[in-house]
Amino acid sequence: MSTQFSSIGLARLLLAGLAALAGIAGQASAQQLAPSPTLDAIRARGHLECGVHLGIPGFSFANDKGEWLGLDVDYCRALAAAVLGDASKVRFTPTSVQQRWPVLQSGQVDVLARATTITFSRNATLGVNFQGINFYEGQSFIVRTASSARRPADLENASICVASGSTDDRTAADYFRERNIKVSIVGFQKNDDAIAAYDAGRCDSYTAGLAILSGQRTKLKNPAEHTIMTETISNDPQGPVTRWGDERWQAIVRWVMNGVVAAENLGITSRNVDDLRANSRNAEIRRLLGADGGFGAMLGLSNDWLFNAIKQVGNYGESYERTLGKASPLGLERGQNQLWTRGGLLFSPPFQ
Repeated sequence: MSTQFSSIGLARLLLAGLAALAGIAGQASAQQLAPSPTLDAIRARGHLECGVHLGIPGFSFANDKGEWLGLDVDYCRALAAAVLGDASKVRFTPTSVQQRWPVLQSGQVDVLARATTITFSRNATLGVNFQGINFYEGQSFIVRTASSARRPADLENASICVASGSTDDRTAADYFRERNIKVSIVGFQKNDDAIAAYDAGRCDSYTAGLAILSGQRTKLKNPAEHTIMTETISNDPQGPVTRWGDERWQAIVRWVMNGVVAAENLGITSRNVDDLRANSRNAEIRRLLGADGGFGAMLGLSNDWLFNAIKQVGNYGESYERTLGKASPLGLERGQNQLWTRGGLLFSPPFQ
């Protein structure tokens, strides 16, 4: 009797367990299909609202024709192509260091893409989430070539211009305080104000990320008279930012970024994307381009979401080269922003 009872009891437990698993699976499916208020709003208005920098060459700046260019701008266009099928359906809101968080938190923009460093306190206290890393940056300094300063430690008694409220501001203060190096840090509301003050001789140096320094140096009256230090004092990973909540939208923002990185690694470009979607036998390429798997539908998008992004904007490498790399006025090497398969840090989780 006890054996029979144990068998019956075990069977009941197994049935109960299966029922519970079925319930969990149903909940997971329901959660996966939950609507996205942000996505619904974008579709209703017919365009993406993207918060960008006030104007940093290489990342986001408007040219003489009013056209926005840069790595972050390209990402916003790829996101618009994925969501709306058209990379041109995006409007850019320039934001200062101080404005960027309220603009995102209030819902004025759908995503923030403005060379913003990922930090613990921002994630924990501002009600925002960082959706991965699309650029690895390191902070340094620009000085007049005629000066004797060649390393950050050489800036004893120097005045340093910086954008107030930025990670550059805090990192510089921490760096010099920890080493008992006396400097005067002069804060400005905007990066452009800080670089202009440095150019006018109000500061001995200006500090920002290396790539940003390369862009800002082009704004100086005589760029050749200024040297960017190669030694960095920080590691500043940057990436697109969303508000807390609306998990579906966060997943879209994150996987569009992953998609353009994965495309470069898989050899998918804006030039060969049509051929690969039609003829590739690589399973991951076919899933990424919407030929198999229905991955777009899982996010509430068309299955050609990443095909559209890559066709209209290009993969990460294509974007980097025309905005920051050898095909741009800045001519920056990829460095840490090279793919992990080529010695860099940039990678995408698999499309499986």
